[in-house]
Amino acid sequence: MYIFLYGADTFRSNEKLSSLKNKFLEKDSSGSGLSFLDYGESSTTADQLKDLLSARGLFSTKKLIIIKNVIGEQPPEKQKEILTILKADTSYLEDIDTVLVFFEASSPKKNGALYKFLFAKAKKQELTPLEGLNLSKWVLTFLQDNYPNKTIDKKALELLVASTGSDLYLLSNEISKLANHKNDTSIITAEDIQLLVKSRIDSTIFQAIEALTSGNKARALTLLHEQIANGEDIFYILSMYTYHVRTLLKIGDCFFSGLTTPAQIAQTTKLHPYVIQKSLSQLRNLSQEKIKSILRSLAEIDYNAKTGKVNPLQALDTLIVSL
Repeated sequence: MYIFLYGADTFRSNEKLSSLKNKFLEKDSSGSGLSFLDYGESSTTADQLKDLLSARGLFSTKKLIIIKNVIGEQPPEKQKEILTILKADTSYLEDIDTVLVFFEASSPKKNGALYKFLFAKAKKQELTPLEGLNLSKWVLTFLQDNYPNKTIDKKALELLVASTGSDLYLLSNEISKLANHKNDTSIITAEDIQLLVKSRIDSTIFQAIEALTSGNKARALTLLHEQIANGEDIFYILSMYTYHVRTLLKIGDCFFSGLTTPAQIAQTTKLHPYVIQKSLSQLRNLSQEKIKSILRSLAEIDYNAKTGKVNPLQALDTLIVSL
């Protein structure tokens, strides 16, 4: 059986993936039938998938093979190799004892042969960002599931969603912070939101850094000037850019030294796992020296702007274009 999970809402797709894995481990407590392949890692080859499919376990007749980043981060040649393996034995399409979960942490291009094959043959689910009423319902469900003794009033709910947008990593973190803050009463109010919740600007700045590290200079510039047009202070924006890049460097120090899972990095850095999860994909496009160079440039802009030597917005524009 093939399952295809993809879409821009990686919070819910990761939740779905974890649910599939946990249900499998309930029946296979040893984990002998569970395997992972991440084609975002350069060392992962097509033959490894062939070997997993052909292997016969000594203690488990059931298999769950989780295959990540086989479309979005791979050249057509490698996708073709994977597709050839899948087409060579179509019996797995109906085999309920062997489940292949294809996971893409994005919305992959839909014109590739491998995407078309999975879209046609797999049980598929695209997780797109929640909006409006669906986003509000998600907040209420998340609060009930994780903090059943807490509630949120209507005005606070509207303000929370307006402040965070549809970034569920950020939103879940803010809900947890609010719930843990409310020791005296079970009701989260608008006053609590105004006191504790970060503005959407922080999420937007993260998006700008993400665009910059992926090479999308046009989007990074657009997001920067949208922030300015919305009345955000340029020095606050500059400080948040510095904060995000410094955090990226801290995570990168762990990643490049061999710690590759959010749990390992969280234990070392004490950062929240959602921050680590969202930062790891950016590190594939960067080196430690590149991150340090960006951080040095931001520090130089900050110093020169505060001493009147440069216009901070123009200097940020120049930095983005030069990277």
